Amino acid sequence: MTLIIGEKVKSVLTREEYRIKLIGDRIVVLESEDQSNQVLTTTDNLKSFYEQKGFEAPFKNLPMIIS
Repeated sequence: MTLIIGEKVKSVLTREEYRIKLIGDRIVVLESEDQSNQVLTTTDNLKSFYEQKGFEAPFKNLPMIIS
């Protein structure tokens, strides 16, 4: 799973959707759509307990991926 700041993910347990806000070496901060809730998780837990949803909501400046 490639992690990108701003991407949506969905919890497989609670079905809540979050956006990736910060990415560290092993830690990821997720933020709810209304910005009222944040979740701190590891990259391993993110891969196990969250599904990638992509970029569905309007963002003014989406990050660019250059290969």
